[in-house]
Amino acid sequence: MKRHRVFIGAVLGASLAAAPAFGHHVVWLDFGSFNLNSFAAVNGNTPPTAADAAAVQALVVANMVKDYAPFDIYFTTFQPDNGRYSRVRFLPQLCSPNCTFVGCSACCASCTGFGSWNTSAVSHAEVYLQQVAAFAALQGANATTARIANLVGLVASHELGHLLGLSHCHAADDASIDCSDPPGTTNDQNLGTHIMAFTSQWAGAINGTQAATLDFVFGPHSERRVLYGALQARNHWKPLGTLNGGSRADLLYGRLQSPSTIEWFARLSSGVDFGSYTTWRADAGDAGDIFLSGDVNGDGSADLVYGRTLSSTQVKWYVRLSRGSSFGNLNVWRSDAGDAGDIFRLADMNGDGRDDLVYGRPIASTEIRWYVRLSMGDSFGDVSTWRNDAGDEGDIFMVGDVDADGDDDLAYGRIVSSDQVTWYVRRSSGSALGDYLTLRNNAGDAGDLFYLGDAGGDGDADLVYGRTVASYRVKWYYRPSIVVPTGRAFGDFVVWRSDGGDAGDHFRLGDGDGDGRLDLFYGRPLGIASLTAAPDLTRIRWYGRLSLGGSFGDYSMWRSDAGDEGDAFP
Repeated sequence: MKRHRVFIGAVLGASLAAAPAFGHHVVWLDFGSFNLNSFAAVNGNTPPTAADAAAVQALVVANMVKDYAPFDIYFTTFQPDNGRYSRVRFLPQLCSPNCTFVGCSACCASCTGFGSWNTSAVSHAEVYLQQVAAFAALQGANATTARIANLVGLVASHELGHLLGLSHCHAADDASIDCSDPPGTTNDQNLGTHIMAFTSQWAGAINGTQAATLDFVFGPHSERRVLYGALQARNHWKPLGTLNGGSRADLLYGRLQSPSTIEWFARLSSGVDFGSYTTWRADAGDAGDIFLSGDVNGDGSADLVYGRTLSSTQVKWYVRLSRGSSFGNLNVWRSDAGDAGDIFRLADMNGDGRDDLVYGRPIASTEIRWYVRLSMGDSFGDVSTWRNDAGDEGDIFMVGDVDADGDDDLAYGRIVSSDQVTWYVRRSSGSALGDYLTLRNNAGDAGDLFYLGDAGGDGDADLVYGRTVASYRVKWYYRPSIVVPTGRAFGDFVVWRSDGGDAGDHFRLGDGDGDGRLDLFYGRPLGIASLTAAPDLTRIRWYGRLSLGGSFGDYSMWRSDAGDEGDAFP
C-alpha cells in the first residue's frame, strides 16, 4: 500500500474496487489532543487562546459536515460505543519523523489506509497541526480561526476520503487511476476543483491559499459518484414529505450559517414545480446534529426532528413542529434516546398516523438490535426493544409500509456480490418486528441507489433503484411489492426510465403532484457544462419526472436554483 498524502507528490497506485453499499457510516472527529500551539498567533492573540482552539474545532466540524452533506454520514466528537466507525485524529505534531505530510491515512502505524472504512472495525486517519501551521497562507494576519479551520477541515475531509475509498485522481471514468492523464482531458472530471485535489502534481490543483479560503469543494461527477457506490445518499430511506398538510411533497433544506446556527428554507410544491423559498426557521440545530423530517404529531405535516450527541451513550432529541408556513418553537422530545453510532429513522411503526423514533444498534457484525420510542404527540415515549437481531452491519436499512396494513415495516438489503443484493423485511405488528421474510434474492447491484416507497400508487411500498451507466445517464428500475404465498415479495423488475439524471445528482423520491404515487426528483449543481468545467456548488437546479404508474415521465424543471451543495436535505 502506497502512502497517501496531502499537497505532496506521490499518488495512490490501487484500483477502485466495488465496496458493499452501506446505509450509514459514523465518523468520530477526535480532538482529544488538539491544540494551536504551533501557531505564533491566532486572531491576533499571542499565544492563541483556548477560545481560539474551541472556535477552530467547531468550524472544522461544520466544514466537514458541509463537505459530506450528500452522504449518510454521522459526525460525532464522541467515541462510539458500538459498531464500525472511522476515527480522524487531530494531532499537534507528526506521528514520526518519517511522515512529513499535513495529514495521512496510511503513512503511520495507526492509520489504516485506502478503503479501510468497511474492512476495519475502526479505520484511522490523522491531521498534523504542526505541518498546517507552516503554510504561508496561515501566517501573520492570515492566521484567523476561519482560515485555519478551512484548511484543517479540508485536509481532514481529504484523508477521510481515502478511508472511504477515494484516490487522488478519483475520476469515475478515469482508466488511469494513477492520474497519468493530464488535466483537461475528458477522463479527468473536475480534477483541480475537488476535495482530493490537494497535491502539487497537477496544474490547477488546490493550493494552500485556496484551501484556507474555499467554503466547500466536491466533484459531483467524480468523488460523489464514487462514494455513491459505497455510501447511500443521506435520507434516501424516506421520501420527501409535505410541510403544509397537503398531499404534495415539498423541498426542505438547511444551511449552516455558523457552527451553532442552521437556517431552514422550504419550497412548497405547486404540483408542477417547487415554489419560491421561504425561511421556515432562522436558527434550528447545530452542525453535526442528526436531522430527520417526519410527521411526529399526526397533523399531516412533516416536522423538523434533530438529535444532538451529548456523549457516547446519550443523544438528545428536539422537535420543531410545522405550522404550515414555518417551524415552531423548540421542544425537547427526549433527553436521552440512542447512542453515538446508532442508525436513526423516523417511521409510523404502530399505524397511529404519527412517526416514531426508530434506532438500530450494532451489537456485532451480524447483529443489529432495534429499538422504538413511540410518538406521544408531544414527546417520544419509553424505549421498547422491537427486535434483538434484525440485519447485519453494512445492510441498507429502510422503512416503509411494504404490506399495506397501515404501519411501517423494516426492509433491508444485503450485498451478496457486485451484482446481487438480497432483500428482507420484518413486518411490524404494532409492537414488535416479526420474523424475516425474503422479499427478493436478487434485486439490484452493489452501488445502486435504493429507495423504498409507493411509486405505483396501490398503497404499498415498492423498491425503486437507480444505476449509473454513464456520466450523464442513470437508469431506473422498479419492483412492485406483491402478495405471494409467504406474504410479500418484490416482483420482477421493470425499467421505469432508461435515462433519468446524471451520475452525482442529488436523487429523492416524493409525491410532487399529489396523485398518491412517488415521483423522481434530482438536483444538479449548476456549471457542469463539460467534464472539466468547475461546477458552481452554490446553486442546485432541480428536475422532476412524475410517476405515470408504470414509468417515470419526461423531465421538467422544478426549480432553477434551490439549495447549495453543502446544505442538509432531510
